[in-house]
Amino acid sequence: MKRKIDITELDKWPRSWAGTNEDVEYGRKIMELMKPFIRELLNSSYSSKTIKEHADNLWLLGGHIIKHINYHVENRAKDPRFLLTRFIDSFDGPNISDLSEYGQKSFDRTCRKYYKYLVQNVLKKI
Repeated sequence: MKRKIDITELDKWPRSWAGTNEDVEYGRKIMELMKPFIRELLNSSYSSKTIKEHADNLWLLGGHIIKHINYHVENRAKDPRFLLTRFIDSFDGPNISDLSEYGQKSFDRTCRKYYKYLVQNVLKKI
């Protein structure tokens, strides 16, 4: 049986990342940028395991960004697109110290794929 991601669960991500109410609001902005990509993954021919792996990595990326803006409060005022493209690019994502080597490689694959999506579908429109 194929198991897909419950798209309604995505709305819970900003609160799961948050330490403050400000974090929730910023997290919602990040989610608005991630949801179309996740929908594209869900409509792809990827296996449910691969889709879940990408979703888990996106959740990790969002949490990393929220953690960053709590350490660097001046970045809270920046557009989430700026921070997303500061942390991910066509090569990899940020180094997450808690990840194994395999986990970091998986995370980097997701970041590369998401970066490509952002460039093709979001950044060229601004």
